[in-house]
Amino acid sequence: MPVLLDSTLREGELFKAFPPEVKVRVAEALAEAGVRRIELTVDYPPRTSREDVERVVEALRSYPVEVVIHGRAYRRDVEAAARYDVDGVGVYIAPTKLHREYKLGGIGFREAVERLKDAVELARELGFRYRRATVEDASRFYVERKLSLLGGLVDELGEAGATLVSIPDTSGLLSPPQAADLFKSLREVCRTPLAAHFHNDYGHASANTVEAALNGAEELHATILGIGDRNGIADLYEVAAALHDIHGIDVGVRRERLAELYRTFSRLTGVRIPFRHPLSEEARTVRAGVHQSMVLRRPEGYIPRGKLEHDFEGAAFEATPYLSRKIIAEILRGKVGEDEIRRAAEALAQEAYRRGGRLTAKRVKEALGRMGYEVDEGRVDSLFQSERAYILLNLDPRYPVRRLLERLSEWEDVEQVDEVYGDADLVVVARVRPGGVVEKLRREFPEAIERMRILITD
Repeated sequence: MPVLLDSTLREGELFKAFPPEVKVRVAEALAEAGVRRIELTVDYPPRTSREDVERVVEALRSYPVEVVIHGRAYRRDVEAAARYDVDGVGVYIAPTKLHREYKLGGIGFREAVERLKDAVELARELGFRYRRATVEDASRFYVERKLSLLGGLVDELGEAGATLVSIPDTSGLLSPPQAADLFKSLREVCRTPLAAHFHNDYGHASANTVEAALNGAEELHATILGIGDRNGIADLYEVAAALHDIHGIDVGVRRERLAELYRTFSRLTGVRIPFRHPLSEEARTVRAGVHQSMVLRRPEGYIPRGKLEHDFEGAAFEATPYLSRKIIAEILRGKVGEDEIRRAAEALAQEAYRRGGRLTAKRVKEALGRMGYEVDEGRVDSLFQSERAYILLNLDPRYPVRRLLERLSEWEDVEQVDEVYGDADLVVVARVRPGGVVEKLRREFPEAIERMRILITD
């Protein structure tokens, strides 16, 4: 079975740099979700420090995780990696003509190869069990119809001591069928194990990585939310969940912990889960009336069973102009007849249309109340998407803000926390529920909060 290597704290930091304490907590969250191999970047003084990397390594040593340090195919990077208590090292160089001429000062193909081999040989001498040679821009050999040259290079690196050779699609050039063909072709001619690292320039990175896994890749590179340089690489969830739920392939993560991993990461880093991501609130929200009618009885008709089992407590609905009367029947629970249910549903649909296309749970309750119906508020809240609030906090400057941030990262309804400058110190994006985030903030942090303003989205 292939192993997933998470590169959130290496590739992901090209998207957003994280404070040292956040890196530690993200690393721990990854390990607790069962990720077996985690990649970090070697320190580059004075731009980055050894101490920051060391903190993450030390935190991970208490988990059954392989820690890999990533660096360039230079002796000094391999030697720097050897100063850490880690399991492996990954070194890279780009031997394609385009990169050699315009990035590497015009060096020849053999010189690039020898640099990579020398770095791998040094890694073996230094005792690393895991030694990955990365042929940066490898997919260009495939596009340029030089696959035999790439295949020969893979095994040459294996003979030099690489336990694994990474085949990156550095410029995001490949489609899923091409990714499948590339890995299938290399597996047929290469003895050395292969790793897959796909960039997302055309939105194919996760699908390409799944195809690579199905065609012999032994290591799959991904990050949380796919973050990385440009628009990132493969998404950890999209790879791990798809392989587990659809193909029955275990890549060494705890499937049931992925949703919480993503929510924790978003709260810790302020990187929001976008609406089109499989773990977003929108992914479980059903808006079309005919869909709502079925989802009430059999939600797997529109939401995959694996996601219902592992990721979501259930489907959520939205009151739109297409609202199903079956939703109203569910709210009123036999208290009224079919004609009244139909009239109530039509009235809510019309109001949703007048208000721009949707009603919040609060407005649904208010509208039904105006119609004279006795409403079970808890039932409405359980069916409809909860409202989202932007909570603006002004803090006592003497209060250690990191203490507050750490606590907020543990609260389920918190989606994002951003430190800002100007009229507020902190902006918290959270779902609004009775006794939820607002009340907890007031109760737990009265000494920290000087002023709180709440903006409810509609």
